[in-house]
Amino acid sequence: MAQDAVRWGILSTAEINGSLIPGLLAAEGCELVGIASRSRERAQAEAARWGCRAHTGYAALLADPAIDAVYIPLPNDQHAEWTVRALEAGKHVLCEKPLALSVAEVDAVAAASARAGRLVLEAFMYRYAPRWRRAVGLVAAGAIGEPRIVRVGFAFRVPPDPRNIRFIPEAGGGIIWDMGCYAASMARGMLGAEPAEVFAAAHRREGQATETTVTGVMRFPRRVDAPFWVSFDFGNPFAQVEVIGTEGWMLLPGTGFRREARTKLLLHRGGGEIYADGVEPAEEVFPSVDPYRLEVEHLAAAIRGRSPLSHSLADSRANTAVLEAMHAAVADAHPHPVTSGTSREA
Repeated sequence: MAQDAVRWGILSTAEINGSLIPGLLAAEGCELVGIASRSRERAQAEAARWGCRAHTGYAALLADPAIDAVYIPLPNDQHAEWTVRALEAGKHVLCEKPLALSVAEVDAVAAASARAGRLVLEAFMYRYAPRWRRAVGLVAAGAIGEPRIVRVGFAFRVPPDPRNIRFIPEAGGGIIWDMGCYAASMARGMLGAEPAEVFAAAHRREGQATETTVTGVMRFPRRVDAPFWVSFDFGNPFAQVEVIGTEGWMLLPGTGFRREARTKLLLHRGGGEIYADGVEPAEEVFPSVDPYRLEVEHLAAAIRGRSPLSHSLADSRANTAVLEAMHAAVADAHPHPVTSGTSREA
């Protein structure tokens, strides 16, 4: 391990650790030092599993001087609170999405980050995958002309369970906070722009306390719409992202962040109809890559001053504002403006 390796700690033994930690262990210039749980037994079991030290309680891990940065996969309603506490303890932070449940909470995180002189990155790992970067670059270069539609759809079946924090409103449950954040982030990132307003409608399973399916449209400047759906009630479609422009279209089959053996990008240029007269989309294939490793390496490089962060807290603020507008549009049953400041980070 390099002498200037970033030494990591993890706050909680959440299920998502099974995705993040292998990437962290494989990341260049990174070392896993400790993991914390409120349960001493659980902390010890997870520490033994991953080969690091156990800490009983989150505050104990934050007090460990051997730790430079922390990953926070706590329930959504605890993200902003523990990010601020980690910053105040002198740690850099990689926080699971959504970073916060309001723009005001993002502002509190930003203020704490500035006071502490420490970095915060919201954990949208998909942004570091080569396929995503290629797709954003193609759209920015005008490969499909002027974008008119960015369609984003994410879904997975979650069985009814009142104990599941995804269904507990006070814990930041509901599909908007869980997967709507991806829809907002991807549409904004693909277009390099901010939506002006959001239309949205929700469905809720009988007896469920939170929305389980939401469909809607984010409306951007220059006559661009981003229809989206996110759901706990059915499986993913063939492609989660599709971009249609005045001179062609692009399709991204598969999520790109569930360790598929390979992912593809389909690109159709020009006005010809697909499959008519032998016209077929060009296909680019991307080998398997661990976006969690790339994400961790990116933050580590920024911590050591080797490169700037790709996405600042201004981006998190803008994304949170879209999610607030989604909730408001569902509650009011009419379009709702997006009122945050802007960000242009892809």
